[in-house]
Amino acid sequence: DVSVFLTASEFVVGPNRFPFAVVTNAGVTIDQAEIGVRFSLIDGDSRHFRPERSAGFREVVTMSPHVHEDGFVHNHVNARSYYVVDAVEFDTAGFWSADLTVTPPDASPFLASAAFTVKPQPSARGVGLRAPPTTHATLADVSDVAVLSTAEAPVLEMYEVTVADALAQGAPLVVQFSTPLFCTSSMCGPVYEEVASLHKRYGDRVRFIHLEPFNLSIARSEGRLVPTPPSREWGLENEPWVFVIDSSGIVRARFQGVVAASEIEAAIDRVLH
Repeated sequence: DVSVFLTASEFVVGPNRFPFAVVTNAGVTIDQAEIGVRFSLIDGDSRHFRPERSAGFREVVTMSPHVHEDGFVHNHVNARSYYVVDAVEFDTAGFWSADLTVTPPDASPFLASAAFTVKPQPSARGVGLRAPPTTHATLADVSDVAVLSTAEAPVLEMYEVTVADALAQGAPLVVQFSTPLFCTSSMCGPVYEEVASLHKRYGDRVRFIHLEPFNLSIARSEGRLVPTPPSREWGLENEPWVFVIDSSGIVRARFQGVVAASEIEAAIDRVLH
């Protein structure tokens, strides 16, 4: 009666972040469980097991205003939870399995599993590679930030410079591709808010840039989602994505799908020290 949903789709040979959610058939996430994950490479009828790893619980909490008919406004708390196994090393491309032992709070353990594919090379810009010197419109090029962003409360500083200019300045950089309004994964809004919270904390030391992955003019007028040139340049096939880049322009961490600020913060701290 339980399913494992992977919240990322691109896994490659080398170190990976492995995020997932555990959901009942009624659509309820199982939170705060202790989870051990044993990965195995499937080779025909054989399985080559790797040592078991522990998964950590993460939660992304956002607030959204709700207006009553009488004008009273209160905030709804929106929480998205997931688990993640950090720095999983997949040494071979092919078909893999993740076998979970899940021990929920105050409940008996149970088993669950998920199958996935490991690619030999990444499509999205990979860790250890140089970030593309992407050029794109900024606030100086438009009359309204809404031309650049579908966020409800855009952080204007995230639209002031291009990726190319930020790389030339030689400062650490966080680049996020997300579209709160047109997101197909329903994860973009929460991820935008998580990155915005980090901008408040690190904005004096790290450049933050937000890019919409789809052409907003076409999305708004025709309802079609057409990837932008920056999305294609970074090799993105879905959204959202967050990349942490060091002062020499090398991608040091990347996060696909829902991600808590704590995960991104740890990657930022590594490039700052």
